[in-house]
Amino acid sequence: MEYDVIDGLKEINYPLDETGLRAAVAEGPLTIEYTKCVEWLSKELQYFCKLDEHVNAISSEDDIQSFLLEVSSFLKELGCEYKSLTEGNVANRLKTTNDRLKLLDFLITELLAARILSAKKPTTTNVELCINESPTAANLKKLLMGLGFPKPPATITSDMMFSKVKVKLGEISSKCVSEPLFKGILSPKQWDMMEKIQKELHEEYKIRRELLLKRLDVTIQSFQWSERMKGRENEIASIFSPKRNALSTNPEVKLSDILAARNHLAFIEKTSNANVRKNTQSSVNKVIIGRVPDRGGRPSEQQPPPPEMPSWAPRASQPQGGGGGRGGYQGGGGGDHRGGRVQGGWNSSGGDQYQGGGHGGRGGRGGRSDRRNY
Repeated sequence: MEYDVIDGLKEINYPLDETGLRAAVAEGPLTIEYTKCVEWLSKELQYFCKLDEHVNAISSEDDIQSFLLEVSSFLKELGCEYKSLTEGNVANRLKTTNDRLKLLDFLITELLAARILSAKKPTTTNVELCINESPTAANLKKLLMGLGFPKPPATITSDMMFSKVKVKLGEISSKCVSEPLFKGILSPKQWDMMEKIQKELHEEYKIRRELLLKRLDVTIQSFQWSERMKGRENEIASIFSPKRNALSTNPEVKLSDILAARNHLAFIEKTSNANVRKNTQSSVNKVIIGRVPDRGGRPSEQQPPPPEMPSWAPRASQPQGGGGGRGGYQGGGGGDHRGGRVQGGWNSSGGDQYQGGGHGGRGGRGGRSDRRNY
């Protein structure tokens, strides 16, 4: 097979001798010379066979994996039947010298066959006739094609053609265009009033659009605060800006739209209708959510709050202190305690002594000291 490859390279005029081929095939994809040969063959086949892909040569050892993937994709496009070159793990392909020679032999034979077919069947150039037509003729042609008319004969006159167009438009308008929503007649004063109302509504909906667009801008801006989005501002702007610039704050509704409105605008469809949902449905709406735990929160099940003022109750009377007691048997001075009146008590020191009470904060009068022996 090695000599077949050498002869094939000579026939296709590729500058690689026998010594260079053996050195290139010795290490396979690791050799830059080998990958350059495969790249040249793939580009020649791409030109003659009108293919979409070709193989690129490597510049370092890091490109080996991508080179093998490109070879595999290119061989599949060519319809290669060598299983050792198209099946199995990509990293294990072109491991042996036989597989590397087999790849070169397949590409060389395919290139020779493509050159022979190209020489026997040259490409024919299609001659296109460009006819310059006037804008009126171009618009009339679009009108006839839109209405489904066949190509008119050369003998037809303009009156005949326009009469048929008028009949066709009457048939289509009766089926497609519904009745107008407004059929009345307005006086000039009423039209002035309508114009005033239209201006007020125009300003109202202009403000609403400005609000919605500002919300949109702020929402997109908040996305850029995320840590994952830092450094990707240009990417976000390139995607968002074209769509954002297409949104205008000025409503496009004009006063003449009143006459153009049809009666189907008076029908209000449910929000669940298919015609309404076709612009609002998403994949999230198709997810069926199962039963979830009841977290409450219903006002009817809440406990009433406690009253702000306590319930009325009669005020309890405070106990009153006694007055200063009579002098006992060796009564002492009143105490220093603050508070209500404290009634005197008995003192157990020594004999029977009675201590007089007193007002809180000021000592009461002491009792007489009269020691008696019984």
